[in-house]
Amino acid sequence: MKKVLVTGAAGRVGANVCLQLSNRGTQVRAVVLPGDPFVCKIKGLPHVEIVEADLTDMQSVTEAVEGCTHFIHLAAQLIRGNTPYDMFYEINAFSTLRLLLAAVQYCEIERFVLASTDGTYCPGSLTRKNPIKETNEQLPGDHYGTGKYLGEVILRNLAFQYDIPFSIVRFATVVSPEESLSCYRYEYVMRLCELGKKGKDCHLWPLFQGQPDMGEILRENVPAQGNPALRLHGPKGLWTMHCGDVRDIVQGVLLAYEHPKALGEDFMIAGPRTTSYGEACEIFERLGVTRAQEVEFPVTWFLDMDITKAKTVLGFEPQWTFERMVQSGLDMEKNGPKGFIPATMRR
Repeated sequence: MKKVLVTGAAGRVGANVCLQLSNRGTQVRAVVLPGDPFVCKIKGLPHVEIVEADLTDMQSVTEAVEGCTHFIHLAAQLIRGNTPYDMFYEINAFSTLRLLLAAVQYCEIERFVLASTDGTYCPGSLTRKNPIKETNEQLPGDHYGTGKYLGEVILRNLAFQYDIPFSIVRFATVVSPEESLSCYRYEYVMRLCELGKKGKDCHLWPLFQGQPDMGEILRENVPAQGNPALRLHGPKGLWTMHCGDVRDIVQGVLLAYEHPKALGEDFMIAGPRTTSYGEACEIFERLGVTRAQEVEFPVTWFLDMDITKAKTVLGFEPQWTFERMVQSGLDMEKNGPKGFIPATMRR
């Protein structure tokens, strides 16, 4: 009988993958960190068995995989903070190795889906080809992106060695509807600018290399009161960002999990289209969320993804434009979430 193991099951994407599989009546083994404060997201879902496992420990991984036939590997170490460098490789690369070795030995693998990231293309680069597509050179610029890229290499190598049916999905920035209300705004951009002070110890370091302090530019030109939306300009035009509503990302994951043409392929998974900081400002003002403020930065940053392959091969049809995401976030504030599990839910 089909049983799907989902790692990172309490995360933004993982919880909603578990929800959709549960709604289909699929048996799910949801793997979470020991003591994960977000496990409440999936407690009580029908057909979902919750298992605590340390993905850095082979014995723990071996016990978790037993009896599973399908694998959706979403667990990842994302944020630098105080995280030791080697943990990005332990989780993003070697947990993939442990899962595969355990599954090869103890399971009949019918599909293995690996979640990767646009971070394998150095998203902070100002010189890479744009939009990012599957055929672009993968040249990560930080430990997170490098760890995820190594995870892809490990999967491809073991899939060749052991004849494992696999698919790879690379996510844009994943946003839950309630989180969309804070994107493209002063505090959001200021957090990006603060990364510039970390030097090369952040995934966006090329964006800030050799540039003035963009956080100081913000502080000097924008009153922070009210957390306004920002219409960010650079010498080459408006800044852009391609994010993906968690519901569209889950659609892409499930297509990679079940579509016959997904086998052996990699796919960019994102929202319907890129949103510029100008368009985001118009949306926020039209929906009465916040006012907008014009800001001139010394560089122009484009972060766009080409989802043509996922659309043509898998029939991927993302529905959630940024405007629909914001409207959904506003509706959630009034009526609560409907049909999805919000990222902010915790015990």
